[in-house]
Amino acid sequence: MTKDFKKDFIAKLEKAVPELKGKVQAGAVDAETPVPYAAFTTPEETPLRTIHGIAGVQVLFDLGVFHSRVAAAETLKQKVIKALDGTELAGKRCIYKSSDGYYADFNIHGYTITFRIV
Repeated sequence: MTKDFKKDFIAKLEKAVPELKGKVQAGAVDAETPVPYAAFTTPEETPLRTIHGIAGVQVLFDLGVFHSRVAAAETLKQKVIKALDGTELAGKRCIYKSSDGYYADFNIHGYTITFRIV
């Protein structure tokens, strides 16, 4: 991955999902952050191995989206998937891979979305 990933990713996400403007953070989020917000993991590179050796690298990152209402969290998840699936990030294509189930923590509701960069 290039170091432009974070800048490209946040700019594209904020443009497509304006309610997240200034609310996309790396890693953990402060408990005082107002909803809605998103937090992403650093892309993880994993070699793709075949019987002939390493065929390439798979890059995955997770994006958590959070809101105070269940329906709003679901809507936010769908907007983020639509915004990033198929888009170009750091010269590669970002592809929606999966979404972990819904979870709640007191009055915050969220989803974790996994994307693959190829």
